[in-house]
Amino acid sequence: MKLRKEGAGTINKEVIFAGILLSLFVFLPQSVFSQSASFYLSPAQGTYAVGEKFFVSLMVSVDGIAINASQAKIYFPADKLEVVSISKGSSIFTLWVEEPVFLNAKGEISFGGGLPNPGYLGKAGKIITIIFKGKSLGEAEVTLGGEKILANDSHGTDIFSSSQGGKYTIIKPEIVVPAPEVTKPPVVDNQPPYPFEIIADNEGDPTNPSPLLYFETKDDLSGMSHYEIKIGENTFRAAPGQTMPWRIPFLLSGGYHITVKAFDKAGNSTESATDIKVESIPAPKFTICPKVFSSGEEVLYIGGTSLEKSTVLIFFEKDGKTIKRWEAVSDEAGEWSFVNDGLFKPGIYKTYIRTKDSRGAISNFSDPCVTQVILNAFVFGPWIIGYRLFVILLLILLALILIVLFWLFGRTIRNRRTLERETEDLENKFYKEYYELREDVRKQLKMFKEAHEGKPLSEKDKEMERSLLKNLADVEEVMRREIKDIEDIK
Repeated sequence: MKLRKEGAGTINKEVIFAGILLSLFVFLPQSVFSQSASFYLSPAQGTYAVGEKFFVSLMVSVDGIAINASQAKIYFPADKLEVVSISKGSSIFTLWVEEPVFLNAKGEISFGGGLPNPGYLGKAGKIITIIFKGKSLGEAEVTLGGEKILANDSHGTDIFSSSQGGKYTIIKPEIVVPAPEVTKPPVVDNQPPYPFEIIADNEGDPTNPSPLLYFETKDDLSGMSHYEIKIGENTFRAAPGQTMPWRIPFLLSGGYHITVKAFDKAGNSTESATDIKVESIPAPKFTICPKVFSSGEEVLYIGGTSLEKSTVLIFFEKDGKTIKRWEAVSDEAGEWSFVNDGLFKPGIYKTYIRTKDSRGAISNFSDPCVTQVILNAFVFGPWIIGYRLFVILLLILLALILIVLFWLFGRTIRNRRTLERETEDLENKFYKEYYELREDVRKQLKMFKEAHEGKPLSEKDKEMERSLLKNLADVEEVMRREIKDIEDIK
């Protein structure tokens, strides 16, 4: 009886405990048991040739409550597979505690990331995309370990439930015999190349101005011809084999829609598209910028802060037009300054600045600095001459005029002195010649009279004497007038 009682008591306790558990399952909210999340690889299987590259994305499926963080390790056979690169493009995560890294020697990939409130809730959240390459023949199994998926709640509850890996078969590459060139493709090819996915990879930097694009597909009949990549209004062309990866040419910050069209040799095409966003590097800031600038009396001095050792592009605008464009370089502390002593017409000017880093990435424009320019200068059409410069030019011109006047005055004095000396010499010569001529005439007359002494002069002789004396008097009169004229000039 005693044993029976003990057995009965034991049975009663078990029944009671089972009833309690049943009541808990019945009355607890259903959401408690539906809050779970799991990892899976997509695609989960595939067949690829040795040396061929293929994409495998790590996805997360979440039920019941949003998540805000996760971490895991992905294991792959190092003898069968090799990781080419890992892309975070189109990832639901924007924050990375541990950047995705891989070790091909160990066959291991690890990551740790998350996203801010309100987190993620859905069945197909992409975390990373792995670009594998087949190394050797056989079956490569990819598995996960160390998984954690944290709920977006106050406790960061780990709601990880399961993981699904993948199996990929690596086969021998096909030996392609080049087909003879034909002017027209075979009539049997009217099928486009296989659909494909575009993976954008900013290499872990959202400000990267030249992200990478991964895309590749096949065509079983005529073979691949080329790809056309359209980014905005620009179209580029790439040959097969140039697409793993293809680096996008330089882009300014902003959002871009990218389409890639794959053409086979028969002209059939398949198109895929994706969107990327290039974030702006930090814009520079003003710390010094004059509100009023007196052009012609002051120098224009502006300064501020930017990325260290970067180029600051300075735009000086008036009425919406860029009047001047300058550049400055920031130091190791990110400080920069610029000085210009040019003259500008009066008015309201706006100064904009933006940063260019060593990669060529350019920031958005800063808020403008508004400056009122007061002109202390003369404006002559397109020329502007400052007051100070005008006074200097005027003084230089006056000095040149004075120099010319002094030179002319000195030259006049020298010429006058030369003329006086020459006039005096000429006067002395005139008088000397005149006196000599007069003396010669008198001697001739005396000799003429002595030769006719005692004899009366004939009328002819008297007339000759009178004519000679008259000519001498005329010569003397002319000489006196000429000498008077010379003295008047003096």
